[in-house]
Amino acid sequence: MITIFYWFLALLCICIFTVADSVAAQTEEPIPIIFDTDFVMPPQNDGLALMLALQSPEIEILGITTVAGNDSVERATSDALRMLEIANWVDIPVYQGADMPLVHEKSDFAVRGYGKWYSNEPPEIPPGGFATKQVEDEAAVSFIVKTVLSRPQEVTLIAIGPLTNIAQAIRAEPKFAENVKRLVIMGGAVALLPDGAGNITPNAEFNFWVDPEAARVTLRSGIPIELSPLNVSRKSALTKDWYEKLVAVDTPLTQLLKDTMGRRFAADPDRKWLMYDQIAIASVIDPTLVTTERLFVDVNIDHGISYGVSVGGRAIWPGAEGAQQMEVQYDLDWPRFVDLFASRIRSPVRGDRVQATFGQ
Repeated sequence: MITIFYWFLALLCICIFTVADSVAAQTEEPIPIIFDTDFVMPPQNDGLALMLALQSPEIEILGITTVAGNDSVERATSDALRMLEIANWVDIPVYQGADMPLVHEKSDFAVRGYGKWYSNEPPEIPPGGFATKQVEDEAAVSFIVKTVLSRPQEVTLIAIGPLTNIAQAIRAEPKFAENVKRLVIMGGAVALLPDGAGNITPNAEFNFWVDPEAARVTLRSGIPIELSPLNVSRKSALTKDWYEKLVAVDTPLTQLLKDTMGRRFAADPDRKWLMYDQIAIASVIDPTLVTTERLFVDVNIDHGISYGVSVGGRAIWPGAEGAQQMEVQYDLDWPRFVDLFASRIRSPVRGDRVQATFGQ
């Protein structure tokens, strides 16, 4: 009898603590973020990352700031505005940012390679047509600086494109860096860690290569940084099976995926999509999804074969005397991550400000 009593007592304690943890999780304040992006609609990673952020109650998006990268800044802005309409979050403001890197200029290699960051062409029509929602009059850098200074040590910046806007904010206001709570960056590739090759040149990652000078300014700023480089992205692989799970329910977001990502899998059922920006967002929602190592990281800005290459080390090396330490993601709990991603995307859209639906 005594054994049974203690068994029930232990079970009761477990239930109490489980309920308490659940209540605490529900009442915890969301993390205020600024979402800085070279946005393009899905199946681009920025589009999927914004879906995840919008569908996650742990995050409060104070504003979206756009930058040239995957395409022109005009397309980034146009697509972001339309995505917010599709997701029923039209009250989130969008601010247009830098249309070119700080120094890097258009080249024949850039034109032959991936991305149209140098483009001045009109943006493509996004799915369902151009948004009726308008971009804000205030410039992105002004919004970023003003928001951070008005909420010192509260705002997390999530930068999933070239770091031009962030570097300009650092240069514009001397007190900016010290007032940022945290900066999570999707960028770079660290050869010291596994899977550290580049994806635009042999050793350079695309976001850092587009604006190496901005990356160096940002990484050396003293802001607490967590870097989500190609190393951790290469631990992911979204397959057709997972895509079919995503679109097995009917929501405005899954309809968008059917119309954009679906034809890619129809053409190549065996393809696997690496997840880049989505991991950066997920690591803010649940930091236990990634494994990190604290390293000094710097960026090469010499205009040669290593332009835009990020280098990480466990101690300072010659030429990197200004490098700062930061957390660098290098491993991922893929099963838990993809479960989180799929469950959030499949859920009913969280935006409740308007009743827009895909195609309107």
